[in-house]
Amino acid sequence: MFALRIVGFDGLYGQDSYEYLRYTNAIQEYMTTGVHPGNYFWPVLYPTLGSLLGFLFGSTAFALQFISCLSFSITCVFTLKTIRLLYPKVKFSFFYVLIFAVFCPFLLKMGLIVMSDALALVFVVLAFYFFFKSYIKNTSLAPIFIFATCALMTRYASLFITFPIIIYALYLVFNRRKIKQFSLAVILSLIVAIPFLIFQWGALFEASSNSFLKAWSFGNYFKSSFTTGDGASNFTSPNLMYTLYVFFHPGFIFIGFILSLITLKNYKLLDEFHQKILMICSGLYIFFLAGIPFQNPRVLGLVFPLILILLFPAFARLMHVKLIKRFFIPIGIVCVGLQLVFFSMTFHLIFSRTITEKEIATMIQPYQGATLYSFDVDLAMQGRGLDFEYKNMFMERYKKFNKNDLILFDPARYKVQWKDKTPMLNWGFIEQNYELKILETHSEGWKLYQVETKK
Repeated sequence: MFALRIVGFDGLYGQDSYEYLRYTNAIQEYMTTGVHPGNYFWPVLYPTLGSLLGFLFGSTAFALQFISCLSFSITCVFTLKTIRLLYPKVKFSFFYVLIFAVFCPFLLKMGLIVMSDALALVFVVLAFYFFFKSYIKNTSLAPIFIFATCALMTRYASLFITFPIIIYALYLVFNRRKIKQFSLAVILSLIVAIPFLIFQWGALFEASSNSFLKAWSFGNYFKSSFTTGDGASNFTSPNLMYTLYVFFHPGFIFIGFILSLITLKNYKLLDEFHQKILMICSGLYIFFLAGIPFQNPRVLGLVFPLILILLFPAFARLMHVKLIKRFFIPIGIVCVGLQLVFFSMTFHLIFSRTITEKEIATMIQPYQGATLYSFDVDLAMQGRGLDFEYKNMFMERYKKFNKNDLILFDPARYKVQWKDKTPMLNWGFIEQNYELKILETHSEGWKLYQVETKK
């Protein structure tokens, strides 16, 4: 993380990360001035923790990235602890987690960006670790409910992963007569939910009004093209096949196909209680995602540690192949090398986006103080502290533009995905009705236009 910051990557890219940063700063302002930050589309635990740590570090952006990095590290540690808890006599657990968790391209990326992915991931892993620990060793049930609540307050979709173990843990509460443990869990869970109650009480049912949830359908299982509020999207695979990428995509686990075959061939490996729980929880989440009209490896990655634990017995069997045992160290080095290659391929796009946003910010900095119409990068410009009167070309249709107003846009980038949508409709209106002067051009296609006269 620190090395990447030296070369210019600070974890901020795209619209979502800057929205997390914006709301984190708004929560800090609330803590110091009492001005309510307003309702928020996502759960607020991640920006709340970022605002608190921001006071300590002096930078909310650094605090948010640090949370992601720390969460990723803890996720790897407790994935290892869970595997050792479930398979105490099986070797190679450290080797397995090192290669396929620590160096997992998509997980590693989660640990370096300003997003809630890694934080939700660690809470899910902790909930499952304490669930299995309680089931095996009869320890306290309280952490299961607490960490499941933390996961929910970070990512609503995590409920589709943790719901089965929550129900089973409730059964254990009454079966073991552990009412005190459950009462403690309820109290601490309510404390975790305090930021949600303060900041989102006015939008209590907004999660259920999410446009993607409203568009959920079994029909989406077999579709690869969608038109939503985020424009038109075309993907390579149908949704159901895409959600299964978590088992074999190189971004997750490049030997996953082999491990899956070994698991299916030795299906008795799945007879254990913990394997059944992992399959049920993973399956529920996968089938939920398959019905949503979009595809995103960040969202899919939330269930990957469970898949990793599920496939471990197959990996242990694979490691007993004589040729693999003989060249154990060279194979391990090659595997790590492959993971780093896959990571560089997936991370390159994010890194390039961050650098581009910083270059655009530098490019338009001399023009501050004007009205700026833009789309996609406007949050990045705000997040990087540029002083404009911002007008988002997605939020509404504009019919009047004043002389010397600025427009930061790249029409070629959005002509397909956003055809006949607000951003391109606004751009079409501007082109038809106003004379524009190009002030600046970025190598990636972005141009800064100035409105001169009406045609």
